[in-house]
Amino acid sequence: MAGGGDPAVTGNRGIRSADQGQVLWRFRGYGLPYLGMFCLGLGLRICEMAADLAAPWPIAAVVDRVLGAASAHNPLTHLIGVFGTGKATMLATAAGAVVVTAAVSGAFDYAGDRVMNGVGERMSVAIRADAYGHLQRLPMSYHDRQAVGESTSRIITDCARIKDSLVALFATLLPGMLSAGSFAIALLWLDWRFGLIGIGCIPLVYVIGSHNRRLGHRAARREREAEGRLATLVTETLHGIRTVHSFGRQDLHDHRFAVESEGALQAGLATTRVQALRVPLLELATAGGTALLLWIGGSGVLNHWWSIGQLVVAVSYLNSMVSPIKSLSRLSVTFAQGQASGERILGILDEPRSPARSEAGLPVRTAGRIDFRCVSMAYGSRLALRGLDLTVLPGERVALAGPNGAGKSTSLALIAGLYPPTLGSVAIDGRATTELPEPWLHRQVAVVLQDTYLFPGTLAENIRYARPDADDADVAVAARAALVTDFAQHLPDGLATRVGDRGTGLSGGQRQRVAIARALLADAPIVLLDEPTSGLDADAEQLVIGALQRLVAGRTVVMTTHRPALLDVATRTVRLPATPPTSGGQDEAPYLRAVRVVG
Repeated sequence: MAGGGDPAVTGNRGIRSADQGQVLWRFRGYGLPYLGMFCLGLGLRICEMAADLAAPWPIAAVVDRVLGAASAHNPLTHLIGVFGTGKATMLATAAGAVVVTAAVSGAFDYAGDRVMNGVGERMSVAIRADAYGHLQRLPMSYHDRQAVGESTSRIITDCARIKDSLVALFATLLPGMLSAGSFAIALLWLDWRFGLIGIGCIPLVYVIGSHNRRLGHRAARREREAEGRLATLVTETLHGIRTVHSFGRQDLHDHRFAVESEGALQAGLATTRVQALRVPLLELATAGGTALLLWIGGSGVLNHWWSIGQLVVAVSYLNSMVSPIKSLSRLSVTFAQGQASGERILGILDEPRSPARSEAGLPVRTAGRIDFRCVSMAYGSRLALRGLDLTVLPGERVALAGPNGAGKSTSLALIAGLYPPTLGSVAIDGRATTELPEPWLHRQVAVVLQDTYLFPGTLAENIRYARPDADDADVAVAARAALVTDFAQHLPDGLATRVGDRGTGLSGGQRQRVAIARALLADAPIVLLDEPTSGLDADAEQLVIGALQRLVAGRTVVMTTHRPALLDVATRTVRLPATPPTSGGQDEAPYLRAVRVVG
C-alpha cells in the first residue's frame, strides 16, 4: 500500500520522539499516489474562489449605477449595461449575474469537494489497510500485552477519525486557507485600509482557534483512551460470554461497563465544552472586525473616499474571509481527535516487525530435525522454560510430559517461531528459528491446538485455511483422512455447511478433526500437537486419535499430552521438570539479565 515503506511513516521510532503537532504530517506518504487528483482539486478550488470574488460586484453595480452614481472602481460598471442601459434592464442583468456567479461557484465547489474528499478517503483506506496488515504481522509478544478490544478500537475507530481529519484537511482546511488569503488580498486591492482591518482579524481568530485546538487535543486524547477501555471491556465480555452466562455474573459486567461508560461520558462532555466555547468567541471577534469596517467604511462614504457599492463589497469580502476562518476553527476538535488517533495508529506502525529474510539456499521441505540448545524462555518476568537441551530426530514422535507450568506448550511455541527464546536457540535442520524466514517456517510446521479456532464460514473454507490455493478435491481428501466427512455427511450441506464464530454448532471432537484436516492439507514435515484430545470423552478421543495417526505418519512430531491413549502414538516420551520460580540467586543471574532486556 502507499506509504508502507515511506520513512514519513516508519521513521522516527516512537511517538514520544515525534513532534506532537506533526502526527498527521507523518502520514503524508500516503498522499503521493494521489498527487494528480490533489492538484486537480486545488485547481477547481481556485476557480471556485474566482467566482466567489466576483459574486458581490453585481450587487455593488446595482447600488452604484442603478440606485446611485457610477463608480470607476467597479469592474462590472460597463458590463452591467451590456443588455441595455435602462435601470430595469441593468437591474435584471445584475440579478442574473448573481445567479450565474453562484451557479459557477457551486459547480466548482461540488467538483472540488468530490476530488479532494476522494483523496482523503483513499488515503485513509490505505492507512487502515497498512495498520491492519502490520498489526497481524507483529510478534506474539505484542499481542500478549495488547487487549483485543484495544487493537480493534484502533483499527476501526481511530482510522475513522484519521479519515475525518484527512477529509477535513482537503475539503475544508486547504480551501479555507485559500479562500481567506484570496479575500484578504482582494480587500487590500479594494483599499489598503479595508485590507488592514481584514488582516487584523486573522490573528485574533487564529489565537482563539489555536487555544481551542490545544484544549481539544487534551480532551480528545482522554476521550479516545476512555473509548478504547470501553471497547476492550465489551470485547473481553463477548469472548467470555459462555463463562458470564454459566456463573450468571451479568451484573458484575454491568457495573464495570457503567464505570467505563461514565469515564467515556465525562471525557466526551469535556470535548463538548471545548467545542461549545469556540462559537461565541469567534462570533465576538468577527463582530468586532465588521463593526470597525462599517465605521471606517461609512466614514469614507460620507467623505466621498469611496462609493456605497465599494463598502458593500468590502463588507461582503470581510464576511467571506472570516467565514472560512471560523470554519477552520471548528476543525480544531476534529484535528485534535485525528491527532490523538494518529498517535495510536502510529503506535502500531512504529512497532518493529521481524526483518524479511531470503529463502535462498533453504530446501523446499525440511528433513525435520529439531534441536533445543540450552533454551530458556520468559514471558516478561515469568520464567516458563529453563535450560532445555533436546534433540528430535527426523520422523520421531516425541511426547513432552511434566507438571503444569513445566514449559511444554512454550516448547511448541518456540518450534513454531511464535516467540524467540530468551536464552539459547531452537534450530530446525541446524538453522536457528530466529534466522529463518517466517513464510518458510510456517510452511514447515503444522499445529493442532487444544482449543481449535474455527472462523465463521463453511467447513471446507476452514480446512482450506491451511492452503488457500488447494482445490476441492484436495480438501475432500484431507476431510476424509481426518474423519471430518464422517460427521459432515450428516449435515445439511456437507462440507459446505456454515459454522458460527469459533465453530459454534460443532462438538469439541468435531472441531479437532477439522483442525487435523487443516494440518493434513498443509502437508508440513513437522507437526505440533498441543493437548489435542484434552476435554474429549473416550469415544471422541478415539476418533481424533484415529485421525491423528494419519496425520503423524512419516512426519516429525512433538506433542504435549497427559492422555495415555495419545502417549501410545509417541515413539519417545521426554519429561520436563517443573520450572522453579525466579529467586534471584547467583545461579540465575544470567537469566535475570536476559529478562530485564526482554521485559
